[in-house]
Amino acid sequence: MNMLSNPPVSLKKSKALVNNAVFGHKNKTSLKDKLFALWFDRLVYTQIWEDPQIDIEALEIKSTDHMLTIASGGCNALTYLLEHPAKISVVDLNHAHIALIQLKCAAIKTLESHEDFYRFFGVAKSSSNVRIYNNIIRQQLDETSRAYWEHATFGFKRIQMFAKGFYKFGLLGQIIGVIHLGAKLHGVKLSDLLLQKTVEKQAQWFDQHVAKIFDNRLVSKICSSPYALYNLGIPPSQHMVLCNNIPSNMSEILKQRARHLATVAPISDNYFAWQAFARKYDESARGPIPAYLKRENYVTLRASLDKLEVEHNNIRDKLTQLGAQSVDIVNLLDAQDWMSPQEIVVLWQAIDKAAKPGARVVFRTAGEYSPLKTSLTPELAQRWVRDDVLSDRLGPQDRSGIYGAFHLYRLQA
Repeated sequence: MNMLSNPPVSLKKSKALVNNAVFGHKNKTSLKDKLFALWFDRLVYTQIWEDPQIDIEALEIKSTDHMLTIASGGCNALTYLLEHPAKISVVDLNHAHIALIQLKCAAIKTLESHEDFYRFFGVAKSSSNVRIYNNIIRQQLDETSRAYWEHATFGFKRIQMFAKGFYKFGLLGQIIGVIHLGAKLHGVKLSDLLLQKTVEKQAQWFDQHVAKIFDNRLVSKICSSPYALYNLGIPPSQHMVLCNNIPSNMSEILKQRARHLATVAPISDNYFAWQAFARKYDESARGPIPAYLKRENYVTLRASLDKLEVEHNNIRDKLTQLGAQSVDIVNLLDAQDWMSPQEIVVLWQAIDKAAKPGARVVFRTAGEYSPLKTSLTPELAQRWVRDDVLSDRLGPQDRSGIYGAFHLYRLQA
């Protein structure tokens, strides 16, 4: 029987996990929630949009640490390996994100040449990538992930995205493409940001050419709709946090976030800006790229891969399964923006039970404030304290620039 003829078990599990994350806590689900759950149950992020430099500085990863993180595009989990922790457990609700990190792991195991690896995941636009997949990588890939990449959608197998330009796919890649098209209609070529020689020039260019796009009445109207931002992976609840419960504010907020992305660092040191404004990494690998893609890290990455464990799961369930005092570090990404206060308490009860002495937790929020201020029980609030100094210093340095705040919490002795 053709294993691709029916939806794999992972797809059914993904639907259940995403549905529970989006509206499992609600007595009544809205049409917006149902549509987002349906929309999110596919490849969303081709790269992760949290800056691992910030995480690494905040967490001070040690050789004895067991880290638990959400996968997203998988870039950060692989980058954390370069810090030599004892173990990294990786989970995600979305079967497509699990298939992506599994593909990266299989490639690292099987490709002797960094050139082949970078052509596959750095350039991600070469017909040879499909040949390499068929001849080398697929044999190392688990059956479920293989089924995902070999399934045909829109007339071609998903693995062919790596021949067509992988970073133009995924829901986020598609909406970035729409933004580029809209910019062209305003006479703006967004990739011109890469030509600016200083941060000051980047800011001047943005203010002169890009700001006006967000000020357009039609664009402002589109931004105010939560439906328009589903491709960014923003659920209805996070949309309201992001715009401070005033949807008409969204265009101005997105402009501020886009400007931060364009100006937070020199373009020569910001691969997030490359992806947003040029839809690619530097093909020569000499420009800014994630650490896991760098030539000098490839040998270390291959040698460390056995420390990585990947599982299609909810992070709260994984914490429960790991048991008491089993985790040193937890990275929640922005998962709590999806949650009700009650769910946040249940999550942190699981974190508290699984945490070893000295444990650290990091996460991002769409808004400026930590949801833990109003969600945690007094007991949990006493045990888990935000490192205000480090959080507030590092947050504005995040090269992604799309979040309102970065938060580091420490377990008190």
